[in-house]
Amino acid sequence: MKNLQTTFKSLILILAVGFAFTSCSSDDDSISANQAPNSFNVTDVVNGADLQLQLNWQAATDPEGDAVTYQVFLDTLNPPQIAIANNLNATSYNTQTDLQPETTYYWMVIAKDSNGNTTQSNIDSFKTREMTTEETLIGKWYFENQAGAPPLSECKKNSFINFTDDLFFQITNYDEDTNETCVLLNSHNGTYQVIDRFQFEVTINGNVELWDIQSISPSELVVNYNGVIITFVR
Repeated sequence: MKNLQTTFKSLILILAVGFAFTSCSSDDDSISANQAPNSFNVTDVVNGADLQLQLNWQAATDPEGDAVTYQVFLDTLNPPQIAIANNLNATSYNTQTDLQPETTYYWMVIAKDSNGNTTQSNIDSFKTREMTTEETLIGKWYFENQAGAPPLSECKKNSFINFTDDLFFQITNYDEDTNETCVLLNSHNGTYQVIDRFQFEVTINGNVELWDIQSISPSELVVNYNGVIITFVR
């Protein structure tokens, strides 16, 4: 009988310990895992944005008060894949390089707390401004055709005008010699100044000439030069 009582007491002790262990486990499970930062939004960028701009977003508060840093993504793809800034403490960022004009960009921000939990903002899109005449002109333009004249030979199509961002201007002409060999005919250097969207001024050897722009795009320039309509291409 005594042995039976001892066995019964041992069984009750085992059950009590098991219950206590189960209760502790239940309490442990009730402890919440560290939470990610709260949701937040980026500030809308209006279309016609400059080629360098400041991106702004709301602060992402953390439920536990953890420190939050930000990673900024900017891309022509949606969703954006390229991170342009990491581990920021501020809620704004100035882009470091010029964006492409007349281009649609997508951007977002990811907030990360000190425990590695992350929250993504909404994705915003905007289109950059159009290129100015000054920006479009810069570079080398090759002669393509002259209105009312026979098609240019491949040799003459090597002729070009060149604009640099420091207002240097160059005009270079090629033509066939008597042996039908393509040779450099002449080349002149000078300066230029954009008067307005449809006109620029060229100065060579003290002579000033006005060139009227009939149309301009990143790939084609049509000008009226001394009454002659000439088309140039990149």
